[in-house]
Amino acid sequence: MFASRFRLSFIAGTASRFITAVGIVVAILASIHANAQLPKNGPSTIKPNPHLMMVIAKRGTIELELLPQAAPKTVAHIVSLVNRKFYDGTLFHRVIKEFMAQAGDPKTRGMDGSLLHGLPDRQVAERYGIGDGGSGKRVPLEPHLPHERGTIVLARSNQVDSGDSQFFFNLKANHTLDQSYCVFGKILKGVDVMDKIEQGDRIVSMRITKGK
Repeated sequence: MFASRFRLSFIAGTASRFITAVGIVVAILASIHANAQLPKNGPSTIKPNPHLMMVIAKRGTIELELLPQAAPKTVAHIVSLVNRKFYDGTLFHRVIKEFMAQAGDPKTRGMDGSLLHGLPDRQVAERYGIGDGGSGKRVPLEPHLPHERGTIVLARSNQVDSGDSQFFFNLKANHTLDQSYCVFGKILKGVDVMDKIEQGDRIVSMRITKGK
């Protein structure tokens, strides 16, 4: 009788220790799996999106957030141009009320912006030969985001992958352009400044302020 009780006690103890050991192993495996799901360098290494400050003469300052997750090649190209001060002194050479305001042609540097006031955009191109200039480097189309009011978009010709330095602001929501042009940023502050832009206005400077 005593031997029977001893055997039962021994078996129960062994089973309990086995269950405990299995539980520890399961916990260790779960921890390893959870850690494997984390970024290798940890979440603290994730960079914030770049911010862009654009100063427009006589109008004010616009702060934008660039969106590299949606348009990585476009944002990298624009940031490179900004860091070279490519846009400083260029004009908004094409402004269509309730639609868009376009800039980024290096041919407009040094021009008298008042010459463009009130001219239809076709006359601007024909009379002054501007509107087709760029940096010489094109980027592929990344048309993933909708054209909401206050977004900044890479301009292009009829060729799909012809975007370069020129960009435009959506002065209103222009969803007819969705999937056809690359939205690469949005205005955080200064939508009222955007609304004041007129053809011939000059960009004093563009600078990256965050997320370098």
